Amino acid sequence: MAYSNTVSQTVFNTRKVIENAVRRCKLTAQQITSEYVDIANDQLYLLLGNLANQGVPLWCIEKMVMPLYSGNGVIDLPTRVVDILNSNLRYLQEVSGTDTDTSTTHTVAFGGATFVTTVGVLWTQASVPIALERSDDFITWTTVQEETPEAVAGEWSWYDLDTSVATAYFRVRATTGTLGFDQIYLGNTPTEIPLARLNRDDYTNLPNKSFQSNRPLQYWFNRAIPQPQMYLWPVPNDQAEVYQITLWCHRYIMDVGTMTEQIEVPQRWYDAIVSGLAAMLALELPDVDPQMIPVLDAKAAQSLATAQAEERDNSPIMWAPNISMYTR
Repeated sequence: MAYSNTVSQTVFNTRKVIENAVRRCKLTAQQITSEYVDIANDQLYLLLGNLANQGVPLWCIEKMVMPLYSGNGVIDLPTRVVDILNSNLRYLQEVSGTDTDTSTTHTVAFGGATFVTTVGVLWTQASVPIALERSDDFITWTTVQEETPEAVAGEWSWYDLDTSVATAYFRVRATTGTLGFDQIYLGNTPTEIPLARLNRDDYTNLPNKSFQSNRPLQYWFNRAIPQPQMYLWPVPNDQAEVYQITLWCHRYIMDVGTMTEQIEVPQRWYDAIVSGLAAMLALELPDVDPQMIPVLDAKAAQSLATAQAEERDNSPIMWAPNISMYTR
């Protein structure tokens, strides 16, 4: 018996999603006009956006490292953030050595094998793409990872290294333009302390919202538009500027792109997306038989329930009941 010998290699792009959804509405290819394609794109965008209201897709959990600034208690989060799942205050042990700078590089010679887990750049100009590199001999350099920061002068960019290997030399290199920085911070041995989440009433009832400390302990998550915000308390002071807030966030699914690109959902979710889109198109396209609407709605609900039932990571759960009020 012959098999394809490939798994998950079929490209199911936006065009295929729309075509399959339209066929479930019992429309022919000749009935799919350019206007119908535009409508389908809009409805697909609405469908993907609405999934943020129905739980947390596992592929939409993103780690973010946010900088702190003295006297600034409000962190503007990216527009893609739906909610904060976990938040921690992190501080590092700085590692240092002999620095050598050029217009495009900042190199540190440690004098021995040293681990680097996190890199921070305080910019004096608009940020440029950078490469984080290591070397054992100051001749051959290996790129650990490349980043494209989005910062202006006076702002920090922080990056956790995906892999940390003990190295004798480490450098930050601008891949384009000039590396204009005020400080480059190399750190390891991270220590993270969970932040407590406040509701709006608890935050607004704080007697001194401007109180400063090197260790913010709590935050209120303001789901504002266009950007959600974290209101920290206490407010960071000068010492906290080399600390970071590490977040695990629920974000939106990526926008619908071109017809030849794929939508950002895993293979196990495609039937639910096609079924949901077909049900929405049945309400929008005048050529669809109204009798198809309840059929498509039922199929969409069934496919969505099946996909959501499998949206789990199968990790163990530990329950720790507090019975202290019943004991002495």
